[in-house]
Formats: sequence, structure tokens, C-alpha cells
Amino acid sequence: MFSFRRTGQSGFTAYLRLQGRIAYARVDRRTPVPRLLAAGEIAVDGEKWREALASLHGKGPVSLVLRPGDYRLRLVDAPNVPPEELKSAVRWQIQDQLDFHADDGTFDVLAVPQPEHLTHVRQLFAVAARNTLLADETALALAAGVDLKVIDILETAQRNVAARLEKPGRALAVFSFIESGGLLTLSLDGELCMARTLGVNPAILDSSDLSAILERPTLEIQRTLDHFDRQFGGVPVDRLLLAPLPQVDRLGAGLAANLALPVEVLALPEVVDMSALPDPAAVPASCFHAIGAALRMEDTQP
Repeated sequence: MFSFRRTGQSGFTAYLRLQGRIAYARVDRRTPVPRLLAAGEIAVDGEKWREALASLHGKGPVSLVLRPGDYRLRLVDAPNVPPEELKSAVRWQIQDQLDFHADDGTFDVLAVPQPEHLTHVRQLFAVAARNTLLADETALALAAGVDLKVIDILETAQRNVAARLEKPGRALAVFSFIESGGLLTLSLDGELCMARTLGVNPAILDSSDLSAILERPTLEIQRTLDHFDRQFGGVPVDRLLLAPLPQVDRLGAGLAANLALPVEVLALPEVVDMSALPDPAAVPASCFHAIGAALRMEDTQP
């Protein structure tokens, strides 16, 4: 169940459990440009998650995107073991970085792209989550009648969006807001290269002195870009895209003033066909990662 493999099925729905609501999106991928069939929020009355989630019953295969505190994502050197032993080796390699025993977790790995001109040790992302948490989420979906097929994470959902906007041979940086702060990812050739959570939230956009507040986040973004340059020397970063949200233009202007690369607002119509929606402009910002998770493409590798 805990898998980051892409799937080729059409009509795929993804959802996130947020504070007091569920954000969801459904994408039809049978056309060259995936078609966004639905996106929105479902209000949750108290702890009645099952009743709210039941709204997705009968919508075909479904993916759950875990919340930031529900899993751990770690970048590690790939152990020198046969492919069939990789997950087991990584399980113990990151044991000391987890707040639960390796035997009590489920693990998966994501390969990090390594262009031919690079000679350093190949790296990969290790993803881990408690078995009890995954069991609870699965039981909730089952009780709601939801056909839960995949459990995903925010970073790969964001990667799926970036993959449709990348330019050949160039990396793409994407920034969004999640519950735990700002999520910055860099991807190359459709795969995740780096992921970092910054201590910043959308409330900063209400500040009258945004430039001062953005000093630290801008510095952290630049440091991440510098680290990418050291790790992937020779691969340029094309631009930084900002996930849509209210006042995002203000955020973009503040970041662009201090970063040495173009900063643009990510345009969802460049990612998905939104013609099936009655009002594409009304898609809530909270649906961004649900859309990304619903964009999973066919592949046979993690």
C-alpha cells in the first residue's frame, strides 16, 4: 500500500486530510494533457472524517497524500547491495533518524537522478511511516467505502506537477505552502532531486513589511540552490515556480528581488486541462498537492 510508484489508470482521485477539511482532486489522464475533472474541499464536522471521506465513494481508484508529520523523508547514500535488498538496507541505515523502531515502520525508496557527468556516490530518498498510522488511514478509507490504492507524500505530488513544466536538461524549483511551512523541491528529468521544508507560512503575506520577513526564507532558498549547484554541477536551474495562492504575486515580487533566477507563479492551466470545471479560478489553493498526486503516471520503478 505504501508506494510511490506511478500508475497508468485513468480517472484517479487524490486527497489530503487538512485541519477541518479534506482537499481533493480527480484527474483523467487518457488525453495528452491530463484533464482535471474535479477539485475542491469537503468540510469535516468535528472528527467525522469517515462521513466526509465518503463523498469520494464511487470515484474510482484513490490516493491519500500523507500530512507532513505522518512520515519521514531522508536523503541518504545508496547502499551497495543488490536491488532486492535495497529497502531492507535503507531501513536500518536511517533507524537512528526515526522516532520509532524500524520494525514498526513501512519503508520505500526514491532514486535521485544522477547525470552522467557526476561521479559522486549515488543517492536516494528513503521514506518511512509508522505501520499503525498507515493502518488507521487504510481503515478509515475502507470504512468510508473509498477505493484506496496508493499512499503518497507531498514531495512526490509536487514533483508530478513540476515534471509537466520542466525543460530538457534543466532543473525546476517549486515552492508551496504546507502545514509545516514552505516546501521547496527541485526536480530534474521528472524525478525529485532535493526537498526542504522552510519555517515560513502564508501568514507572512499579510505583513506590511514583507521584505524584512522574507530575508531568512530567501536566504534558505538561495542556500538550497547553491547546494544543488554543488551536487549537480553543470545542471542549471531554470526558474522558481510558486504554487498558486492568494497574494502569491506579492510573494513572487519579494523573492525575485533577491534571487538570481526567474521567479514565476505556477499556472495550473499549463499543467492540466481545466475546461471541465465550471470555474477554474475557484480551485482552492489547498488542492495543489491533491492535483499533483492525481497526476501519477505509469512507471515500473519507484
